[in-house]
Amino acid sequence: MVAKIKICTLLFFLLILGCTDIKEEKIENIKLDKRLAKQLVSLSIKCVDQKYPYKIGYRFNDENWLKPHNEITPSFYGCWDWHSAVHGHWAMVKILKDFPKISERDIILSKLDKNLNKENLNKEYEFFKQEFAKGFERTYGWAWLMKLYSELLSWDYDKAQIWAVNMKPLVDLLSERTILFLDKLSTPLRPGTHANTAFSFSLMIEYAKVANDIKLYNKIKDYSIKNFQGDINCPVTYEPSGTDFLSPCLAEAALMSLVLDNREFNKWFYKFFPSFDERNFGNIINPPIVLDPMDPGIGHLIGLMYHRAWTLKDIASKLDSNIDKKLLLSIAKKHSEEGYEIMFKSGYGGEHWLATFAIYNFSK
Repeated sequence: MVAKIKICTLLFFLLILGCTDIKEEKIENIKLDKRLAKQLVSLSIKCVDQKYPYKIGYRFNDENWLKPHNEITPSFYGCWDWHSAVHGHWAMVKILKDFPKISERDIILSKLDKNLNKENLNKEYEFFKQEFAKGFERTYGWAWLMKLYSELLSWDYDKAQIWAVNMKPLVDLLSERTILFLDKLSTPLRPGTHANTAFSFSLMIEYAKVANDIKLYNKIKDYSIKNFQGDINCPVTYEPSGTDFLSPCLAEAALMSLVLDNREFNKWFYKFFPSFDERNFGNIINPPIVLDPMDPGIGHLIGLMYHRAWTLKDIASKLDSNIDKKLLLSIAKKHSEEGYEIMFKSGYGGEHWLATFAIYNFSK
């Protein structure tokens, strides 16, 4: 059976590469350079302090909370919703760390200094401490906040450390809440949207390694092994749903590549994805069709292309088979190029968040 799978994989791989010599085939993915960085970060610069349009994701507990959202969460009030404002700040930090002499440096620093000051972040903390806010942005927004914090921690810039100190109480609160949440979460959430457990876990692990949050790291690792290690035959043919921006199957596989060692991961992976042929893997091989990129829900599929691309690259880096590595990288390349081709046709409904997914993908 294993031999059959490998032969099918090889034949398919030869087919999509036009029967070229595999040894000579080099997969060149789009990489983040200064030109691309300037183009993408301009979207985050534009949106992090754009108050409207805005989607409120929390419930009002009483009339005292009937006030403009930018007064309730004055650090992260732009970019359509809270989590997009958070990862919009991550995008700016990431670009400035990688390209410190970029022409947008001063405007990025001014926005970070304004939004990540102690007073504003204390208000964010006070909001999250409320009983009615315990589930707000769980766990997607929490994960991006942790990712932003860890990016600041690892930045060799004086003010970054001040901003990180300002953020720490909120990060610690949400780390603790994640642990408590997992004590009550009997099964993972597996949609292709914000609630997906595996996606958040991957970002949180990246944070935990930088911030040395051992307690959260161990909790996520134990939960993941308990709930995901027995999974087999991921139903790829059910993907994607019409407004997905995450691949449930690839999100899980990428997570397991972080919590298992290489030998265990390779053993697990080929049970989770037994075949890469067109019939079984075709819904991931081919980028999703986006019929209306201006529709904020349907435009999610553009982000799905980026998510597929970076998870495929992450997974490929852990595989023992060079053939399968190149296969996954070739699929990732296709998704990266298609996502970039269409993202600027999505209007503000897409641009307010797609820059983050593009930057994260092209940085790998």
